[in-house]
Amino acid sequence: MLRHRPGQYLTFWLDLPGGPPLKRNYSISSAPGGARYRISVKREPRGLASNWLHDTAQPGTRLKVAAPAGEFFLPERPQRPIVLLSGGVGQTPLLSMLHAVARDPAMPPARFIHGTLSGATHALGAEARTLAAASARRITTTTFYEYPRAQDRQGQHYDIAGRITPDWLLANTPVDEADFYLCGPRAFLRVLVSALVARGVPPARIHHEFFGPADELLAA
Repeated sequence: MLRHRPGQYLTFWLDLPGGPPLKRNYSISSAPGGARYRISVKREPRGLASNWLHDTAQPGTRLKVAAPAGEFFLPERPQRPIVLLSGGVGQTPLLSMLHAVARDPAMPPARFIHGTLSGATHALGAEARTLAAASARRITTTTFYEYPRAQDRQGQHYDIAGRITPDWLLANTPVDEADFYLCGPRAFLRVLVSALVARGVPPARIHHEFFGPADELLAA
């Protein structure tokens, strides 16, 4: 099995009954160097591929998959503090990066910051907290719920109610020295990348992956 770089994805060709093959890219959410790849796929209400993977694919199902690819990944030996910043399903490649940081004590400190709607849409939260707890304080996590439910416990399931804002990001991360890795919807990236650039963070320290054409990302 080919070793992936934390942050890369796999390309799948799925042969579904009654239609042409579907091509989909899914980020690898597991640590590099293991005996398998893990993808974490959100079920979409009308998603042909996601529903087929959830409902039909079973252990032993054979899939056509390309080798790991993508230019959004954590380097093997980062030289600066790391900020991993995600919105919604954008956390999957960053979780692979978090695993890479957690397993290597020589890695610089990292902050894992994630925003989602509520506990109903928050996947893999316990996994991120477990990695942080075992990291001897090299990793810290902060979770934002935009609309916490009654059963969502602050301090247990999430930390802050609301969205990740530019003011919070600039006040609570090492802006002058960190490398930032961002993944999420276009609006999420537009706001936060613009804030980092306006603050004077060099483009070489801002790494992002998003969905849609490049001209839809506003970086003033």
